[in-house]
Amino acid sequence: MTQQEQKEFKESLEAALSWMQAVQEKLRINDNTQGPRAALEARLRETEKILESEHEGRVKMDMVLVAADVLLQNGDEETRNNTHVKLKDLKTLWEETCTYIIHCHSRVEWVWLHWNEYLKAFEEFQMWLVRTQRSLEPEVELQLGVKEKLWQVDHQSVLLSDVQSKAQLLERLLDEAASLHNRIQDPSVDQEAQERMQEEYNSIRDRAEERLSVLQKIAEEHQLYQSYVLKFQSWLLSKTKELSTLTEAEDTAENKFRALQALDDSVASEEQTLLHIKAMAKAVQANTSPRGAEVVVKEVEEVHASWQRLRQDLSDTGEGLKSSLDSQNQYQSRCSRLGEDIGQLRALLHSLNEDLEMAREGERIEEQMVGQWRTYTNVRDTLLAEEPQVENLKSQLKELFRFSQDSRHLSDDVLAVVKEYQSVKCCATKLCGESEMGLRQVLQDPLHGFSQWSQKVSQVLEASADVSEFSHIAMLVQNIERLLRHSQQLQERLSQMQVKRDLLGSVFGPDRAQSLLTELSTAVRNRELLHNQLLQRKGRLEGLISQTKHFDDTYDSIRNKLTVLRERLMSADSLQPDILAKKSQSDQLLVIKKDLEDCDAQITALETLVSNSPTNKTQWQMLHGDWRVLYKAVRVKLNESEQSIAEHESFHDSLLNVQQWLMVMKQKLESYRSLAGEWSVDNRQHEAERALGEFPEKELQLHQTEVQGQRVLERTSEEGRVHILRDMKHLRESWMALHDLSLNLFRYTLQRWPDGGVAHHKGKREFEAWLQKENDTLSRILNTKGPLSTKELKIRQNTLKTLRSNVGWGQEQFLTLLLSGSAAGAGSEDVGLEEIRYRWMLYKSKLKDVGDLKALLNVKRAQSGRGTSETPGLLYRVCRVALPLWLLLLALLLFAFLLPWMDEGSSCSLSNNFARSFNIMLRYDGPPPT
Repeated sequence: MTQQEQKEFKESLEAALSWMQAVQEKLRINDNTQGPRAALEARLRETEKILESEHEGRVKMDMVLVAADVLLQNGDEETRNNTHVKLKDLKTLWEETCTYIIHCHSRVEWVWLHWNEYLKAFEEFQMWLVRTQRSLEPEVELQLGVKEKLWQVDHQSVLLSDVQSKAQLLERLLDEAASLHNRIQDPSVDQEAQERMQEEYNSIRDRAEERLSVLQKIAEEHQLYQSYVLKFQSWLLSKTKELSTLTEAEDTAENKFRALQALDDSVASEEQTLLHIKAMAKAVQANTSPRGAEVVVKEVEEVHASWQRLRQDLSDTGEGLKSSLDSQNQYQSRCSRLGEDIGQLRALLHSLNEDLEMAREGERIEEQMVGQWRTYTNVRDTLLAEEPQVENLKSQLKELFRFSQDSRHLSDDVLAVVKEYQSVKCCATKLCGESEMGLRQVLQDPLHGFSQWSQKVSQVLEASADVSEFSHIAMLVQNIERLLRHSQQLQERLSQMQVKRDLLGSVFGPDRAQSLLTELSTAVRNRELLHNQLLQRKGRLEGLISQTKHFDDTYDSIRNKLTVLRERLMSADSLQPDILAKKSQSDQLLVIKKDLEDCDAQITALETLVSNSPTNKTQWQMLHGDWRVLYKAVRVKLNESEQSIAEHESFHDSLLNVQQWLMVMKQKLESYRSLAGEWSVDNRQHEAERALGEFPEKELQLHQTEVQGQRVLERTSEEGRVHILRDMKHLRESWMALHDLSLNLFRYTLQRWPDGGVAHHKGKREFEAWLQKENDTLSRILNTKGPLSTKELKIRQNTLKTLRSNVGWGQEQFLTLLLSGSAAGAGSEDVGLEEIRYRWMLYKSKLKDVGDLKALLNVKRAQSGRGTSETPGLLYRVCRVALPLWLLLLALLLFAFLLPWMDEGSSCSLSNNFARSFNIMLRYDGPPPT
């Protein structure tokens, strides 16, 4: 190994070591991350250069290795060992130097890069802060409406969310700044810089939150305002509808006005709400754009105007209702006053009418007639005094017509009370006039009676001047006695008339009263004169009677007259064919009765000739007994004749009434049937039902007419019965034909009824229950025993009247039951229906036979009395045995003196009887005109 090789190795080794030491020295100088960014950048550039110079060191290292290789190949052991040691140390230093270069450069470069990234993030954060701050610096922009404000709130919420999302970035920046500050110790990332950055962020965040809060408050305020407005508008609409409903409701004005007042109070109470809305509107206007503020102002004005309109409508409606209520109150007040006046007048009329009725019930005697006349006069004067009140009622009614309310009921009441007033007034005037006329007649009656009496006295005095026949003398004496009794009565009446000067003046007036008093004085004097003349004439006639000795002749004459009258009675006692003949028979009986009354005077005069003769006394007693029996028989026959005439006339009227109804109803029922025979009640259903509803009542009337006809037949001759039976037969045939028409019409109406069978059975059960109830009630009345009080008798009479009034309804239901049975297919095989028919006819027969309840009870009481009476006395038994003997004797006398006393051919009543029918005919009462 040469010295040169060692030198080269040494020089290359020293060069390599020198480079490594120099590099390590530079690395120690640049191995520092603290300081400003420029210094760090310079160190980074130095480390980059050192890193780039690593190739130079590697070249030096290779040169050392090449030189060492030569030594290792050519050198000795020691040289190789030294060389190995040196190479090992050099390699170790190289590796350290390379590692140090890399680590130092990496450390400086990482800090540099970290700082650069931090600066980029910091710059972005700062830019965001600037942008956000710029967006938050301007004042809040006013919006148009609540929708825009909500949009603004949403936008601000997004902005705040962005700010809040930057908190994590800030946190990372602060962490990076702290980390950098630990490495670089630069003031830009120290604690103060970190706090400034945190404060800037907090300021931006607080500003965003504050603005969001303000915007939310503005939006919420606008929303609240709008909700208030909408609620108030909805409330106004509901109140408007309520007002409309109230005005259209069918209710009294008072209730409407009360409800309207409550509604008006409710609307008025919301004025505070309206003021609150206005205050809210002002606050909203301050946070709203000018155009939006105009909308708010218009909205508030419209709400206020709507409220004012509602108040005005309420006021107008209230005034209208108040006016209507005032009108109604005035109307009610007038109606009440008019009603009270009507009631007072009606009560007065009722009282006056009762006075009239009570006065009319008095007897026809002078004191009663005077009281009647005074009562009638007072009533008439009272009614005349009430005439202004009646006119006042009419004027009040005219005033009521000015109102809109219906016053027909009051009009009817006024008309009714006016009619009642006029009726009572007319009645009072008529009764007053009649009573005054009657009273005048009564007051003048003594004078008229005296005039008639004086005429009769003159006639009697003239007739008795020259008389010799006993019968005439007896009649004259009886007439004179009657005139004397009348004279005594006239004396009392004329005396009473003399003390009635005041009454005469009130009734006749002063002039006429004075004239009557003059006539009265003359009548008193003339009565005394005529009375004395009658007494003288009576004495003379009684003297003539006492001188008469022919008792037997007088007795035979009177007895012959009684025989003739008895024959006339027997001749007249026969059934007559018609009403005219019966009236003629009644006239004949009246003549017989008058002749018997004339015989009574002769029998009374004959009693004076009896003297002491027992035979004459017995004959007179028998004659007087015959007269009494005959007179009683004539009165009985006369009553029976009058009753027969009344029943015949009633039957005639009932027959004509039913015949007329049958004719009218036939035309009415045939109007429901066409010419083809088809029935139709279109649009006339109710009229047809009313027509069919008349049949039950008329059927009852038909039965009554038939019963009357049976009674008339019993008191009519065979000749007249033929015509009555023919008329009754024709009436029954007409009824059956009309009944068939009604059944056909009723069946036609029943064709529309569903479930006829069910309805028939149901109707049958209901009718059976009703008939059983009515029959039980009638049975309780018929089974009445013992005496009844007036109240109980009246209750039973009312019950009987109710039962009779229900017969028409029951007949209608029975007819419906029959027709429904036919329509349901029951037909004639319904045994239960036939049983109901029999029970219904039996019930009607029992009800018809009841008649007057009072008479029925009297008959029962009489029968009961007879059943419990004691055994007749001896006198009754003797009279009962003697009566047949008297009748036999009278029969013998009748057969002995039976002569025709009347020529029937000369009777105008019989001659004028046209076929003895019910047609109207002429009638002549009196003797034959030829």
